[in-house]
Amino acid sequence: MTRRVTIIGGGPAGAFTARLLALRHPDWQVRLFERLPPDDTFGFGVGLTHGLLRAVEKADPEVTRRLLAAVHPFSSARFEVPQGTVRFGQFHSGAIRRAKLLRILLDSAAEAGAEVEIGRAVTVDEVSADADLVVAADGLSSPTRGKLAELGAVTNLGRGAFIWCGAEVELDGTVFMPVETDAGTFVAHSYPYDRGLSTFVIEASRQTVERAGFVGRTWGSDGESDDEALAYLSAAFAGLLDGGKLFGNRSRWSHFTTLTCARWHSGNVVLLGDAVATVHPSLGSGTKVALESAIALADAIDENGDRPLPAALPVFERNRRPKVERLQDTARRSQLWWESFTARGDLSPSRLAVAYLSRAGVVSMTDLVTDMPELASRASADYAGVAPADVALDDINTWLLAHPIEAHGMRFPGRLLKGPAEVSGVATIEIACGDAWGEEADEYLERARGYVRSGARLIRLDGGDSRQAVLDRLAIAERLRRELAVAVGVSIDEQHVDLAASGLVAGRTDLVWAAG
Repeated sequence: MTRRVTIIGGGPAGAFTARLLALRHPDWQVRLFERLPPDDTFGFGVGLTHGLLRAVEKADPEVTRRLLAAVHPFSSARFEVPQGTVRFGQFHSGAIRRAKLLRILLDSAAEAGAEVEIGRAVTVDEVSADADLVVAADGLSSPTRGKLAELGAVTNLGRGAFIWCGAEVELDGTVFMPVETDAGTFVAHSYPYDRGLSTFVIEASRQTVERAGFVGRTWGSDGESDDEALAYLSAAFAGLLDGGKLFGNRSRWSHFTTLTCARWHSGNVVLLGDAVATVHPSLGSGTKVALESAIALADAIDENGDRPLPAALPVFERNRRPKVERLQDTARRSQLWWESFTARGDLSPSRLAVAYLSRAGVVSMTDLVTDMPELASRASADYAGVAPADVALDDINTWLLAHPIEAHGMRFPGRLLKGPAEVSGVATIEIACGDAWGEEADEYLERARGYVRSGARLIRLDGGDSRQAVLDRLAIAERLRRELAVAVGVSIDEQHVDLAASGLVAGRTDLVWAAG
């Protein structure tokens, strides 16, 4: 049975959907409309994770082969901070120039039989009547989503500002580096993506960007970059650039927009990629969401059989939404960590690396012992004030929890406490959010400050039993222990001991209370 599928947008989500549907259903009419050629796309290098490439290979081995042939490989990462440098492994296979990625996907879609029309913008009103299915992969500013209020789109702007740019330097891997200027701290997330080229995402607080004079600008065209900011940052990061310069491609200061939608489809229209859900770039997963969502949509359509194509959309959303929402939660925690990066200036380089890797609760100390034992050993030694050779890596969580602590006039033989009655002067706060610098956290801080004034020597944070609830407590605990002269502990169930162990090394908490 011939079906007609129209795809609006030729980014990774739209292009790979076109490729998969045309490949699997050669008798269908699959049409893709993209208003810009690949070389006019915004962006520089895009990281590709091992997990993403495995998923793509399972769905399309040929596209995977083409991607791997075009990837600029690298396998290491490092923090360069004032207190020193630490290197560690990472989870990317490498990076690819965004324009090259799009060309591979669009050319592959056309080879599979999709009709790919570049340079033509269409609206959902123009194409929906003649299509069995419309896939709107038209980006964050999606005109299609704007016409479908019933989808319940919600957007939230991040507190920090960022600018995405390229650099005339080929780094040897991922580099995270803060630089202090008269205006404040700028932090670079950077990695190579081609010979002689690297991509830089540079973050700063709104206040820092304002003090540097990079607000209130007006632009003569959509393609204009903030050349003044690029020159300023080239000078600030001169040591990392090794004589090279930052360059732009519509590069301007902006605030990351987190997008969620109550529904992903309406009638015969489904949203895909950034049109329906965004993931903070510090997690490097925008392309992952796009390509894996394209695979999930194609799979749901295959499972749909001969029924009308819109019947596949509830199945697609039901199967895919939980994974995207989990990734968005992970990305939200990563975003909050980077927005508060300057608060961790007291950590050693190795502990800072552990704080980064464990920031969203995905990587544990046990994982690091397996994958990066040297980092796990060095960070644990820095935490305990011992030599790396004294760290018991074979049972790292137990060893970390058993380490004694002296804080604010109290001494404990280990970090694991059994109950509030075990210590005098304990005040308990119930935690219901994980944004450590939001309004609710401000209230927690004031409540804790009041308890300290009344004689409390230890703040205990309690709350739900879920993994997400524990991560919330650890985030709030980190702020409290840094801003108040008081020890802070979090209640935690035995099943989440990995979060407790990484939280201790990362400086998120002083103590751990056994739940119950």
